[in-house]
Amino acid sequence: MPKETAKKVLLVEDDPTQSMMYELEFINNGYRVVIADNGAKALKLAAKEQPDIILLDMILGDMSGLELLKKLKASSETKNIKAVVLSNLQKKGLIDEAKAVGALDFLIKMHFFPKDVVTRCKKYLKS
Repeated sequence: MPKETAKKVLLVEDDPTQSMMYELEFINNGYRVVIADNGAKALKLAAKEQPDIILLDMILGDMSGLELLKKLKASSETKNIKAVVLSNLQKKGLIDEAKAVGALDFLIKMHFFPKDVVTRCKKYLKS
């Protein structure tokens, strides 16, 4: 797929190994990937890059993923970007709260292979 027509993913992940693993899977499936390793970078990149979908972790160095999601959904520049949480944090009520704020899904990392995450995102990008 030509780069200019490929869907763009913003991956918000502070673990470089995890970032690389998901980045490679998305690239191998024809996506363009932009990575932010903290919430502040993610906010800037989301507004600048206007990705088709954002995958975000719940534990980031400078803010929680939930806080980041709230900021993304509160901004007129980023509120319509699709967002999916990709985290191992399974705190009671967090999944429901993230979905109430605007996450399309809450994927527990240890329950999904990277290829499964890509498949799930393809589904959301079609809708």
